[in-house]
Amino acid sequence: MTRDNEHDSNHQGIDRANATLSPADCGAIDMLIEHGFDLDATVAANPTQASRLRAAHTLFMRLDAYECEAPDASLVDATLARIARDDSDSQARMRFDANADNNTTGLTRGRWHNFIGLACAAILIISISIPIASYMQGRSADARCGNNQRELAGGITSYVRDNNRMPIAAGFSPDLSALTSWNDYKSAKHLGSLVDGQYCAEGCVACGNDKTGEGYAYQVPTRSSHFAWSNGVRAPAIADRNPLIDLSRRGQLVGVLVINSPEHGGRGQNVLFTDGSVEFLGSPVLIIPATAQMTSHIENIWIPMDLGSKEDGLDSPSEWLGFDVFLTQ
Repeated sequence: MTRDNEHDSNHQGIDRANATLSPADCGAIDMLIEHGFDLDATVAANPTQASRLRAAHTLFMRLDAYECEAPDASLVDATLARIARDDSDSQARMRFDANADNNTTGLTRGRWHNFIGLACAAILIISISIPIASYMQGRSADARCGNNQRELAGGITSYVRDNNRMPIAAGFSPDLSALTSWNDYKSAKHLGSLVDGQYCAEGCVACGNDKTGEGYAYQVPTRSSHFAWSNGVRAPAIADRNPLIDLSRRGQLVGVLVINSPEHGGRGQNVLFTDGSVEFLGSPVLIIPATAQMTSHIENIWIPMDLGSKEDGLDSPSEWLGFDVFLTQ
């Protein structure tokens, strides 16, 4: 039986001629590409898409392992020769005959369309190169900030070893119950003790993109934060500037709670974890592993959890539960 007039179908009867990826699958693949196909990092940044990400990753790993025959050397040579000929012909078309008339008639004899093509190509190159250059500069800034946080991690490790506590500025012990707003609390100033004690260079306490002087967002030092750092528990400890605190201190309305730090163009934030690792996360919402005080759960690192175990806004310090991950300035 011939199948010349039938659709090509697989053994499950799926019409491959019409098969396509769903928008959700396309999104999962984009997430994997953004994280360099690092499945663990992608799932950590997008926990709600874990099953779809794993399925997409498995498919690509199968494609990567697919064996292909080596290309025919003669075909490669023939292709390169053809490219060289076409390039030579193109350059010849771009040259003008010195004896040609310098008038419109001379240009129309096979030359004028080259001007148009060259101009279009120049415009296209400029329109593409500028966004690419901007993107590459942004990624380079992300990497510098991440390396800066790794230096900061080394400083904190040394500080904890020498002082048996997390960095706390000398004489800074506010009564959180007396504070009415996190705007009155300057957690980031604790990192200054690392510079004062020469545990890291002065620039390590802030992202290179930070023009405000606020510095990194830092966890409020507690007994549990000291335990997490000294015992290898993995939880967020430091990140780029908290956008919600930033808006609040500027007197602006905080309407959206799930937004990224302004340090990296709103694309995400570098986050330093208590095990010393650094990740660039595309969302402030992530899964926190279980601790002695809490089971594994999802948290927004910008928002304090209140005594009712809810993250619904910048509650006053006196209402803070004290055990969740909350990175403030």
